[in-house]
Parts: sequence; structure tokens; C-alpha cells
Amino acid sequence: MKHTKLNTNWNADPNNPEPTISLIENGIELSFLLDSTAFEHIDKEDMGSLEFQNVFAYRLESTNNEDSSSNQFRFKNDQLPRGAFYELVNSKWDSNFPNDKIVVNESINKKEIRHFVFFLGNTIFECLATDYQFNYKNNLIEILDEKYPKGYLNHYISMFTSQFSKPTIDNFKIYTDLYIQMESKKEFIDLKNELKNIKKNNDLSLYLKFANRFEIIGFGIKQLNDMIKVIENHNI
Repeated sequence: MKHTKLNTNWNADPNNPEPTISLIENGIELSFLLDSTAFEHIDKEDMGSLEFQNVFAYRLESTNNEDSSSNQFRFKNDQLPRGAFYELVNSKWDSNFPNDKIVVNESINKKEIRHFVFFLGNTIFECLATDYQFNYKNNLIEILDEKYPKGYLNHYISMFTSQFSKPTIDNFKIYTDLYIQMESKKEFIDLKNELKNIKKNNDLSLYLKFANRFEIIGFGIKQLNDMIKVIENHNI
């Protein structure tokens, strides 16, 4: 079975993700407890959500531990490994999607539909939709906007993730030169001053969460500290 794994730096809690589904404008939202044991930027009780747009139908399939160990899921484990979020490629959903589905919008263009599958503990969630978006449900942006309204470090991180896919020291150095050229020396000095306040307030963990919104693989606390050192040590 051809599939693409979609979650890189987040996953549902493996034991009790508590999934809930709600209708939103133009689709549905699946909310769930995140796994705080596998990722530095996720705290206990943090929630995540997947918003699916232009939803044709979805379904939930529950099973117990005995069913799981005996491979009684709709998808065999060797076909689709447990514990992740996938898009199935050429799934033939139009002929083999189970009849217990909940239809949301029958007018969706069938040619644009994508088949998503998410394993949450002993539950399988399947959704037929045209697109999706993952969000952390932690009001992070509102918190940062209130504490640091100028948003210099937010902007720096956002721009870095748009230019580079690996959080390495060399890339941080290259990008810092680009940042100064694009934004000005004055703004870089303002960034340094904001960074002093962030460290004084012990808010670096907020920016680790912020950086991981962009799903760059391997952006942990070490990489964040490397980024900060490059900024602090850069002479203009």
C-alpha cells in the first residue's frame, strides 16, 4: 500500500489521545491529546488538531488491545505501520471505503479528494477531504503577541524556516547575514534586545514550540540555543 507519512514533529498520545470531532466552516476538526514523551516542544496536556477542508466523508473505527495485537484493524500493520498520520496514494476509496462512513458534503469534486488515515491509540480515523492543516491548540501566537508585540524573533524564525530545511549552525550563520541585508542593521539590534528580554523571562520554551509549528525535522532545544548563540555573537 503506497502511503506518505505526514506528521514529523508531533503525534497523538499513544495511550489515551481522547479524540473529538467537531464541524467547522467548510469541513471538520479532529482534536486530540498530543504525545509529550517523544517531543521536547510538547508539554503534558498539550492538544493538537487536524482541520480537514472540503470533507466528503469520515469514519472512526475502534478496537481493543487484543484486536490490535491480532492484526484485526482494517489496515494490516505491515501495510500501514501504527501510530502515525498518513495520506494513502491511489487508495481506491470510491470502491472500498466502509459503509459506516459519515457523509459531510456529497457535492465535493471527487477528483480532488485525498484519503487520510490517522492512528490514535486503538482508534483509526479516516477522512476523505481535499486538504488538511495541523495546529497546536495552545494559544501560542496570542501569548507571544501579548508579551513581545514587535515579534522580532517570531519573524526571524519564520523567515529561516522558509529558506532552510535543516537547523544547523552553518545555516543559522548564513541566514543571519541574509536577515541583516533584508531587514536592516537596526532591526537586527532590536532582535538582539528582544532576545535579552525573552531569556530574562525564561520564555525560550515558547519559541521552541513556535519553531516546531513549521515542522522542520530536528529542531530541538539544542538547535534553538545554537540559533540564539549565532544571533548573540554576530557582529555588525
